[in-house]
Amino acid sequence: MYITIRRYKTDSPKEISKFVNEGFFPLISKVAGFVAYYGVETGEDGWASVSVFETAAGAEESNRVAAKFVNDNPNLARLLKSPPEVIAGSVGAHKAK
Repeated sequence: MYITIRRYKTDSPKEISKFVNEGFFPLISKVAGFVAYYGVETGEDGWASVSVFETAAGAEESNRVAAKFVNDNPNLARLLKSPPEVIAGSVGAHKAK
């Protein structure tokens, strides 16, 4: 499994969640190898996502899909203070219920 974490700086984490819930889920779930996606409101100044894929190619594609989604939605782009910090790699440890 492969994971990509994207961390965004924003003053509007709840609005980011709304954009993701309404428009991004259909896009990310179509990426080959999709396993799961989580959006995290990290307080008043941030938002993060965790994307889980079966392959590295799927995780890399998710970053391209996310960037395109932001670029295609200027109202969303205005909520972001800077490009995201992106962390990606293979899962080295894992435990699920």
